[in-house]
Order: sequence, then C-alpha cells, then structure tokens
Amino acid sequence: MTSAYAIVYWLVAVVYALAVGAEIAGQVFRRERLSRSSNALVLVGVGVHATLIAWRWIQAGHAPVIGAFENCLLGAWFIVVMVVWTNRRRAFPLLAAGALPLALLLLGFGGMAESAPSPFVASLRSFWLYIHIFFAWLAYGAYSVACGAAVVYLVKSRAAAAAPPETLARLDELMFRATVFGFVTDAVLIAAGAIWAKNLWGSYWSWDPVETWSLLSWLIYGLALHLRTTLGWRRRRLAWVLVFAIVGVLISFWGVKYLMPGTAHVFTVD
Repeated sequence: MTSAYAIVYWLVAVVYALAVGAEIAGQVFRRERLSRSSNALVLVGVGVHATLIAWRWIQAGHAPVIGAFENCLLGAWFIVVMVVWTNRRRAFPLLAAGALPLALLLLGFGGMAESAPSPFVASLRSFWLYIHIFFAWLAYGAYSVACGAAVVYLVKSRAAAAAPPETLARLDELMFRATVFGFVTDAVLIAAGAIWAKNLWGSYWSWDPVETWSLLSWLIYGLALHLRTTLGWRRRRLAWVLVFAIVGVLISFWGVKYLMPGTAHVFTVD
C-alpha cells in the first residue's frame, strides 16, 4: 500500500469502529441521535470503502480478488453492504454492532497481509472464477448478518424487559432468512468452484483443505436450517448455533492457510 492508500484504508476501519461504538452507546443510553450517527457513519464508510476497491482495481489492473489483502478488502465491503441493505429501514437496532466487527476483523487481517499487487495469471481468467467469488461474498455477507442478528438476539433476550417480543421475533426471522440466503449462495459458490477446478486442475473435487472446510461449513449451516425447520430450534438455541457456525466460515476462508498449509487456492498466495 502507498502511504495515501494506507491512510484511507485505516480511516475506513476507524469509521466502522466509531459506527459500532455509536450504535451500542445509542442503545445503552437510549439516544436516538447516536444511533442515527452510527447509520450515517456506516454509509460514509461504505462509500469510501467502495472508492478504495476501485482505486485498487485501477492500480492492480484487474478485479481485486487475488491474495489475502484484496480478498479482505472486498469481503469486508460485502459484509457492510449486506448489513446496510438488511437494515435499510432501521428495523434491527444493534445489527451493525453485531455484524460489523467481522468486517473490522477482515480489514485488520488484510492490513497485516502483503499488499503488493499480483499479476492476473492466465489460469485465473475464467468466467467461473467471478461467479465463484461473487457468490462467496454473498454467502459470507449473509452468514455475517445471520451471526450479527444472533448476537443481538442473545443480548436483547437477556434483557427481556427492554426487548419487545416483536423485536425478538423479527430478529429470529432475520437469522433464519439470512441463513437460507447464505446456504443457497454458498451452494452456488461450491458448484462454481468445482467447475472452475475441473477446467484448471482436471478434477471437480480434490479434497483440498479449503474445499473440505467449505463443504463442512456449508453442512453446518444446512444442519442449522434442519434444526430450525424440522426440530423447531428457534430463538436462543438457533442463535447460539449461528454464532459458532461463523467460525467454520472464518477457518475455511482464512484459517486454512495457517492451520493446514498446502492449499492450491489463490487467495492464499501471498
């Protein structure tokens, strides 16, 4: 990163952190003005964040999808966009506080990764690569919203007197809908990745560590949906499942590089 880029990059992270703090303070002290300030900060942050993505695209000469830095940059933006879209009518107080820390985690991780642009080699020039990556971020953004809603549900359900039943019911429904959306887009991610792998490596599936963890993570969310629709797991029980389920997503996308080296996936090349 150039010094100018680094300043703007970390400024975006600070703006998101301030938004989380303002959202929490607004709810704790019942100051609607602080909550509105949080919403404004998120909108400013996501706009500047988009500028960073465009800046990197121009600088690298290709879509920012190579290496940990670019994937953190783009992935964090998708999480924030999903939060903004979900909470566009301010129907879910504290959702930003529950989900944005995941975006901050990605930005922090990306800021410590190698940021020098990598060439867009011929093996990556595939239509299926873009399908694979686009649906990956849709899925992980949805899972982040589900996790954020679950965290908020657990917090609000502990203070039942301060949380109207309709608020908890909306959060419960959001957890379910976000998980369904994430599960479906995750399935497209895996299928597109398999087709791309066939063209690139000659096999649809090779039990690469990232492939294995991605499948395991998808199955965990499938189990969560099964528990919800078949066994009636709702409310706090479902919330706890979704809080722990996000760990599989983080491991499959970021932890494999350190836990099980040797993956062929390009986002770990740095």
